[in-house]
Amino acid sequence: MPKTNASTGGRFAAGHSAKRRHAGAGKQILVSLLLLADLFMVYTMIMQLTHSQKAFQISMDPSTNHSIDLALLAVFALAAVALIYALIRTRAWKRALCLLLVFAIIYLVAVFSEIPVVKKYRDIWLSTALSTMKHQGLATYYFPESIVEERVRIEREAREAQVGENTPQGGFTVEADDHSAWMNQDSTDQLLKPDTDLDVLSPEQRSFYELFYELNFESTEAYFKEHPEVLANGYEHVLVDKSDVGNEGTSIRTKLGEKVLAIDAENQILIFEMDCDGSRGVMAVAKLPSRLKLCPAAKLPYYGEIAGSIAERNGGVLAMTGSAFDDPNGVGNGGKIAGWAMCSGKEYGKHYGWGYKRMELHNDGWFYINDAFNPVGEGTRDSMEFQPALVINGKKQDVGIWTSQNPRACIGQSRRGEILMLCVEGRFLDSPGCSLEVCADVLLQHDCITALNCDGGTTAMLWYRGAPVMRCSNTRIPNGRTLPNAWVYVGD
Repeated sequence: MPKTNASTGGRFAAGHSAKRRHAGAGKQILVSLLLLADLFMVYTMIMQLTHSQKAFQISMDPSTNHSIDLALLAVFALAAVALIYALIRTRAWKRALCLLLVFAIIYLVAVFSEIPVVKKYRDIWLSTALSTMKHQGLATYYFPESIVEERVRIEREAREAQVGENTPQGGFTVEADDHSAWMNQDSTDQLLKPDTDLDVLSPEQRSFYELFYELNFESTEAYFKEHPEVLANGYEHVLVDKSDVGNEGTSIRTKLGEKVLAIDAENQILIFEMDCDGSRGVMAVAKLPSRLKLCPAAKLPYYGEIAGSIAERNGGVLAMTGSAFDDPNGVGNGGKIAGWAMCSGKEYGKHYGWGYKRMELHNDGWFYINDAFNPVGEGTRDSMEFQPALVINGKKQDVGIWTSQNPRACIGQSRRGEILMLCVEGRFLDSPGCSLEVCADVLLQHDCITALNCDGGTTAMLWYRGAPVMRCSNTRIPNGRTLPNAWVYVGD
């Protein structure tokens, strides 16, 4: 019996000791991970204090950032000292060294590896960080200078590759506001294929579906039947507006399956949303280009104005982001235009140089794309400059290098003369943003022949009838940032 008891007690003691060792190892690994995270934050805070770029914006008020950074640095440094002391006391330094070695290997693979999937996501990370004003430190803090410079060089060469790709001056032959010219053309375009026999419809109904050829007939008529008030004044006065942020939209679908948010027959506007590589995109199709103009902020060059306010001052029913602006550390007020712009014949700013593009809206109602360093095209009345061009002469440009997942704003024109305003929400968990290639593909689905990327990020905004149609990436400014100008579509 004593021998048995001793053996049982020994097994119990050995098992208890093993559990304690196992639990102790878990705590040591946890402490080691906390140390790595804390050292990372110490490094980040030091970089924020010694560099002009920010990896993480601590406060919207630039005057308080420095003191907040110092306080956080002190907290993280004290925590690091405490964790190192805990590692020594618990004899976990060997595990800490192993973890450091593992993370060093992961870092080297992520930064220098040419494995396709690793390279793809490294390029997305670098492109996204470098395309912002506030968060370039996410690239410059953690990647060697040579890697960052290589990325900048590749994007510069891609931009310069578009030099010479321009719209031929006077190359359009169809009147921009003449819809009958293109409606009678044979086309294999999915959007133009009628999904009902238009000949059996009343003249008013037929005119409506010829104008809004994108609409799926069955879902549209079902919605009108469910909401008879929409047709109270006839098809020519249809107004459906479920476009403001937070609205669920309508049950109406386009022929491509996109959810319709608004139909404005009097102003000839159609707004719908679509999936842009996992992010929410919104497109406004404005069918009368003669009503479009680039309108300046009221107090230029001192400060800008939000898109909605610019539109309301100018009788606009629809508006979107226009020119970019100087934005040091992401706190610019929109007052200083980046590049050159023309608003109803009045010039602002200075021309961009080599590799940038100019979107010119001529008196004939057509968009023309021109190199920014070229003379301004004859007949230009409104214009802005940025980069890159997405579509020129109906041809998709090589924009595969712009892979950053960001909020987007793009403006273009279909071969029917319609103005295409595409904006994509970004920097949300449910809508991170998309690449420019995705934007180009969406525009081409809608027969785009000319398109230019506009300033994106927090600046991206689409506005209709008094309210934003998309979420601004900065939720503290739901109406968007102040802009130097905005593309405004004037209402009837």
